[in-house]
Amino acid sequence: MSTDTTVRPAAGYHRVIGAAASSAVGDGMRFAALPLLSTAVLDDAFQVSAVTAATTVPWLLFGLPAGAYADRFERRLLMVLADLLRAAVLVLTVVLLAAGRLTFWPLLTAAFLLGIGEVLFDCASFALMPSVVPKERLESANGRLFAVQTVGRDLLGQVVGGVLFTVGRAVPLLIDAVSFLLSAALLRGVRGPAPEPEPSGGRPRLLADIREGVALVLRDPLLRALTVSAGVINAVYLGQIAVFVILVRDVLELPDAAYGALLAAGAVGGVVGSTVASRLTAAIGRVPALVGNLALMGVAGLAVAATDRVPVVTVAYCVTGFALMVWNVVAVSLRQTIIPDRMLGRATGVYRLFAWGTMPLGALVFGRVSASAGPRAAFALGGVVTLLTCLPIAYTLLRDGRTTDRRKTSEDAP
Repeated sequence: MSTDTTVRPAAGYHRVIGAAASSAVGDGMRFAALPLLSTAVLDDAFQVSAVTAATTVPWLLFGLPAGAYADRFERRLLMVLADLLRAAVLVLTVVLLAAGRLTFWPLLTAAFLLGIGEVLFDCASFALMPSVVPKERLESANGRLFAVQTVGRDLLGQVVGGVLFTVGRAVPLLIDAVSFLLSAALLRGVRGPAPEPEPSGGRPRLLADIREGVALVLRDPLLRALTVSAGVINAVYLGQIAVFVILVRDVLELPDAAYGALLAAGAVGGVVGSTVASRLTAAIGRVPALVGNLALMGVAGLAVAATDRVPVVTVAYCVTGFALMVWNVVAVSLRQTIIPDRMLGRATGVYRLFAWGTMPLGALVFGRVSASAGPRAAFALGGVVTLLTCLPIAYTLLRDGRTTDRRKTSEDAP
């Protein structure tokens, strides 16, 4: 694949980071405002939950096709189109809201289309990153990308979105639309590898491309181990999130406002983890960074299960956010390093499908455990499952020579 660019790689990287930051702030506002809007305009609790779920369903339905398209089309262009789609959906939603026509089905459709845009953007963006920074700098670059996403979405965006919704129901949606337009404008000057031409004969290859991506992940022991581990981690993490509010209310006996503060502690840990991930990997290597932080997540879960002291829970939740983010940065960078560029989109789609597909299952299982034995038991289960995952992932990583990386310094950052 060729690497024709309209801007030098460093500038392209900073444009991608700027686009991600703009989009993340807008997404955070939408994440806070959409449930509030659904509650305000709908009377049925099931309809409200359906709208929330509709934003995640596209990952199950379109994760694999989106990954294939990210390898068949110019990735930067696919990201721009995803931004424009989401901006248009948000503007139309505001128009329907102003006209008093925003009922269940239009709101459900809007949430679903926003989810499709997110799937397309994410598959293309993770596939684009290795073409705008050298491979030896991927961990630093991905760390910064995760940092701006976490700060923009989980800290700044959600807080601002909730406040702006009190000013006007349409305000956070309009600002989110502007954030997507700004993201699209920043991406216009970025060029990644040109897509491979379609094979002669002109026959559609979507299903063949999807099968190729699935086969790549399933037959490679390292990719398979990273994918399964991500599925376990996400199932445990979302399961613990689902019962965390019960722990805060019934075990810690804290007011509702404290729940948001404890979630913010996890986000702060994630920001710190994303900023130090590359330095940590340079100091101790990829295998200890991956296995060590996986173990750290397990220990943190057991710590929450063993105490009713607020400071301990706060620190443990912050540690969980830190370890989860370091794992994500190192694992994503490793995948980007070992997967051929022409397959990055498809492999990302497969990875996200398996990794995110376990999240609803985790919420259901941990909710059932919490209902029968209490939220502490759910956190204890998560800690044990995570620690048990360390053994097979460590075995696979140690056997695979591709986990070896050269020692990097902070000057390697793009």
